Amino acid sequence: MELLELMKTRRSIRKYLPQRVEKEKLLKIQEAGLFAPNPGGRQGTKIIIVDDPELIDRIGVVNANCENRNWDIGVSSDQPSIIDDKSIKSGFYSAPALGIICVDRKRKHAVNNIGAAFVCAQNMVLEAFDMGVSSCIVGRAEATFSFPEMQAILDEWGLDPEYMPMVFVCLGYINGDYPKIKARNDGRALFISKED
Repeated sequence: MELLELMKTRRSIRKYLPQRVEKEKLLKIQEAGLFAPNPGGRQGTKIIIVDDPELIDRIGVVNANCENRNWDIGVSSDQPSIIDDKSIKSGFYSAPALGIICVDRKRKHAVNNIGAAFVCAQNMVLEAFDMGVSSCIVGRAEATFSFPEMQAILDEWGLDPEYMPMVFVCLGYINGDYPKIKARNDGRALFISKED
């Protein structure tokens, strides 16, 4: 699929089948994240792939509880979020696989580091979609891993303590129909050109 068409048709998916994602696909998705643009060519992000649905749900419940679920606007009727449906317990929507993009703790609030993490996530969701794997980018990573029991998981995994999670990528196969492309809101694009 042409890249722009891929970008236009990919949607955030929050309803997943219990079917596991093949290891080869997960490794390609991780590789796509590793090749994302990054500040100064530092390659300062680390990407963890978790292929353990029970552990993902456990972390996802903590993630959901880190969100103020009382927004005055909805997120999606096709693919309800934890904001739309309070009965959803996991912020990862029972995705069978999860990407966790981590950044340097000392530079966590630097715009470049935040951007680098989300660019990794963008690369990962595009690669996933190209291979038929659905995805959803989820925030609240720092808050999720701020609890001692969550930090213990990172220690168990052997994540360098200088690094901390910044953003998540839920991965799996969609349960149900794929959402249609939504029209873009007017007034979001400006084009400035010096006339010849």
